[in-house]
Amino acid sequence: MDETVEIAIKNGDMLMQKEKVMDAIREYLKAYEVIKANEDDETADLCYRLSQAYNALESKNDENSKMYAETSLKIHQKGDQKDLVVLDYLNLGYIEMDAKKRGESGDYFKKAFEVSKVLEDPFLIATTLNAVGELKSQNAKERGEAAQIYDEVLKISENTEDWENYFEAVRGRIGLIRVAGDEDKALKEAMEAIELIDKISVKIKNKKEKKDFKKSLGFIYDLASDIAMELENVDEAIKIAQRSKAE
Repeated sequence: MDETVEIAIKNGDMLMQKEKVMDAIREYLKAYEVIKANEDDETADLCYRLSQAYNALESKNDENSKMYAETSLKIHQKGDQKDLVVLDYLNLGYIEMDAKKRGESGDYFKKAFEVSKVLEDPFLIATTLNAVGELKSQNAKERGEAAQIYDEVLKISENTEDWENYFEAVRGRIGLIRVAGDEDKALKEAMEAIELIDKISVKIKNKKEKKDFKKSLGFIYDLASDIAMELENVDEAIKIAQRSKAE
């Protein structure tokens, strides 16, 4: 990779981490002008970054984010990189979801699911189903179907020990329970999830891996703490926060 391109991308990544999105886009565009004609993996990867950055900047306007996401998709389709095609479809689906274009979002998620089924990849199937579940959760009439989808993800991901998708589905299920107004049940399920996280982490011998595992699932602890606060159970919320930091 050209050194100036590499520096621009690294600068863009650092600026994104600092939530200086417009500045990050400027850096990414510097790099893009140099490599856009290549239409290779580096170009596609940068387009993905640009689509994410534009979506963070203006989520209700999908024009720029969609354009770069589609460019990434075309490059991966041309290279017959089906696993990356799935991720591109998911990216486009989320962009359209944020732009409140539910129909378009659903179409992209459907395409992602079809390709992931061809690949017979449990991780991509579960990831795609979680996306579909999130979309359907936004519509009161489709929440029952969303719950069934999350249950399917739980089965798939537990069998493959894909804890990332497993607990993402747990979060989705708990969200549906909260929308239905049953905070007590939501807290019960959140605490059961925390118990499972602790049970899994005990089996991880490497301290860094254990710490990274719990950190990656910190959203479950945050969710449980938030529900406890909603129930005005401050003591429980504090205990949950302490458990999230425990080795």
